[in-house]
Order: sequence, then structure tokens, then C-alpha cells
Amino acid sequence: MADVKALIRRKNINYIEVSANQIEFFGYQLLEYLLGQTTSNVVTPVSAAPSSNRIIRAKDVQEMTGLSRTTIWRLENKGDFPRRVSLGVGSVGWLDDDVKRWINNRNGI
Repeated sequence: MADVKALIRRKNINYIEVSANQIEFFGYQLLEYLLGQTTSNVVTPVSAAPSSNRIIRAKDVQEMTGLSRTTIWRLENKGDFPRRVSLGVGSVGWLDDDVKRWINNRNGI
């Protein structure tokens, strides 16, 4: 774990790609930690218009978009959906404004 933290501090980790059969090799806790590190430092630009910057959870995102968790995850990994925000170990959310903006852009509004 110390080696991983050192790599992160030196910014030598650009991305991590793990296939389904490699998850057991990495271990769920290490994988969760690494994912938390990569998503917690993402800054999303916010427009000058007043916004709520409310963080919404996966269930709310699913209801708003009509997408499954897996589809949201796939779109996010491709860069086609707003990045999640780490709320702590094993807990994530999305900025409400980012999701609404994505929906509006997808509908051509």
C-alpha cells in the first residue's frame, strides 16, 4: 500500500485498467482504494450561474437518467458521463448540476 501511495504522490499513475479476472489478484480493498484516489481529485468546472452543487447518489442518478448502474459506469469510463465524486471509502455520488447538464446535452436542449 505504501508503494501505491508513493506512486500517487509522484503522479506516476495515470490510469488503472483491471479486467474482471484480475479483480481477485488486486483485491477488492486495494481496487476500491485506487478508484477512490483517481476519482476524488477530479475537479469539474462549474458555470458562473448559481447552482446547488448538491451531490446525488447512484439511485437518484439512475432515476434521473433511466440508466442502470452498469451503463452509467461504462459511460463514465469512456468519458461520456460526468465523473463521480468520492464521498469516502466505498461511497460515491455525482454533482446534480453535472448530471442535469449531461441530460440536457443528450436531449439536444
